[in-house]
Amino acid sequence: MEKYKLYLKIFSFFLFFIFHFDLKAEGIVSIIRENPSLSTFYSYINNTELEATLQQKFPWNWTIFVPNNKAFDALPKKVYDKILSDTSLRKMLIMDHILIGEKSSGDLNSKITEEITITSKPIQLYKRESLYVKDMVVVNENTSANNGVVHEINCVMFVQPSEEDNRLTKLQKDKFPITSCCMETESEINSWLSSVKSKF
Repeated sequence: MEKYKLYLKIFSFFLFFIFHFDLKAEGIVSIIRENPSLSTFYSYINNTELEATLQQKFPWNWTIFVPNNKAFDALPKKVYDKILSDTSLRKMLIMDHILIGEKSSGDLNSKITEEITITSKPIQLYKRESLYVKDMVVVNENTSANNGVVHEINCVMFVQPSEEDNRLTKLQKDKFPITSCCMETESEINSWLSSVKSKF
């Protein structure tokens, strides 16, 4: 009888824990802040309007593709000089990596799904052995938070019309009108800057 009472107490405590505590208590900003591999990304949103927005409660969740520190280390110097040093441009670049709505790898399959970033740029997602953003593999996927999901990627994303991507064949350009790739070349940096400035 005493053993039964003990089991009942343990079970009651378990139910209390389930219903009174959020098992995903941390928000996406906390997830990013507490991951040492994402410290550079966090430094760019820390104490900004964007950080405050991502911590608020909305009717929707967020999906963030977060470039890791290695991704920022690999950037050409011009990205730092022309984009990351400018508050407005830096914010736009960070926002290219954010979607409204929660997209985990479990929501996807080998069929390409097009989603829109909060900067109104379409990106293509699909899942094979790993989760991909077009031709970029997600190196650490599905870190869940109470207001969305974080996917770690190994480069800073550059979204461009495929017709401007010289790496693609005509067939690929026709099939995939938008290409997401890593921001690496002078022409990619200039193209991104031109696309942003055209909005102002």
